[in-house]
Amino acid sequence: GASLLGRFLLPVSECSYTLETILEDLRKDPWPVPSDKRPARCTGCALSVALSLLETTVPRAGGRVMVFTGGPCTSGPGAIVQRSKTEDMRSHADLSKNNAPLHKDACEY
Repeated sequence: GASLLGRFLLPVSECSYTLETILEDLRKDPWPVPSDKRPARCTGCALSVALSLLETTVPRAGGRVMVFTGGPCTSGPGAIVQRSKTEDMRSHADLSKNNAPLHKDACEY
């Protein structure tokens, strides 16, 4: 409870400078991604961990998780497209025709 709260979460007024510094220092991922693949992004899993942390530390209270991402979730639960670029990203037409194989599972997650 309270010990986790102070360890992982702070009011914005106490961490805004640190957060801004971290965001300003972000650089492109140094690990190469093959040209025929999309970067691995496990956004669904990351959101699950963030929400679990928030729900555990401040139960039954309002909160906010901020997500900064550079593309679609390609790995793990919530993936909406495969990593291989041979599979096209789904479009609105694909969704309306139920021709988006990962869409249903991603929405259920």
